[in-house]
Amino acid sequence: MPKCVILTAPRTVKVVERKPLIPEPREAIIAVETAGICGTDLAIFSGDYPRPLPMVLGHEFIGRVTSVGEGADESWVGRRVAAEINNTCVAHKRHVLCHACSRGTPNHCQTRTVTGIVARDGAFAEEVAVAEGTLHEIPEDLDPFAATLIEPLAAALQTFVMTPATGKETVAVLGPGRLGILVVFVAALKGLRVVAVSRSEDKRRRALKYGAQEAFAPEEAREKILELTRGWGADIVVDSTGRPEGITEAISLVSPQGVVAMKTTCGLPLKELDTTQLAIDEIRLQGSRCGPFPQALEILAAHQDRLKYLVSSMRPLEKAQDALESAFSEHKVVFRASD
Repeated sequence: MPKCVILTAPRTVKVVERKPLIPEPREAIIAVETAGICGTDLAIFSGDYPRPLPMVLGHEFIGRVTSVGEGADESWVGRRVAAEINNTCVAHKRHVLCHACSRGTPNHCQTRTVTGIVARDGAFAEEVAVAEGTLHEIPEDLDPFAATLIEPLAAALQTFVMTPATGKETVAVLGPGRLGILVVFVAALKGLRVVAVSRSEDKRRRALKYGAQEAFAPEEAREKILELTRGWGADIVVDSTGRPEGITEAISLVSPQGVVAMKTTCGLPLKELDTTQLAIDEIRLQGSRCGPFPQALEILAAHQDRLKYLVSSMRPLEKAQDALESAFSEHKVVFRASD
């Protein structure tokens, strides 16, 4: 019987056996190879981002398709894949689409489930079910730990899909942690001037290795960024701090007519926001979430030897409680769910 990790209450998980999954029409069952723990998982695990329980977390994963449901392409069986997290009208190949899918915005499908987050069990398990249209084949030689970064790397890329950059901008990344370090890496690949801001000296050093030209502690960041930009501020400030107050910090560093790109999904509200400064300085707040898997796969294939070292430890499912607790302080914890 396949195993899965069930979150039964905040900060409480148990490993159980369950019946093998049977694919619904136009869905696929994937035997999970690796699954990464991200900030959203930790927000749900801690109870800061309340979701109906019990549930199985996990949406950053790769594996191999073992079966498909009626109407799905049987050639997927046996292929090594990653999967997007949104199970939408388009991904299910429905004949009648919701309004969001019909207008070309399927990531905001009005009937979607979101693997490991909304109304669909996730990949902290030996197998997971997803819509066929979420699947992307990945190379057999792609390192399994680097491959686990496909979903967050795509999310990092989406920052610059929503806010295109010309290559002349200064980008400040607040919180170069699990997701933020990938934003640093992507911004550097685009040729932008990248500044990382973190309380952690270790994270500042790591950001410099992954493409940041400068790295500062928060208390000196404003002065240093103003020096670098002739008193103007950063053109784009990415909040990946994991704290609601990160937006306020970002606004203090952004230039007039700049963009604060919000990547934090901690589930907690921000109590105060200076909307007057937003209006006077014409600052744009830009959220973004899921991004382009094909482009993320290209980057991983080219840079896997560097990116795989962002994974700090691998744990079996049986150690799920310890792994999730450890993930609050580690760089990146990954489950290896099957051999």
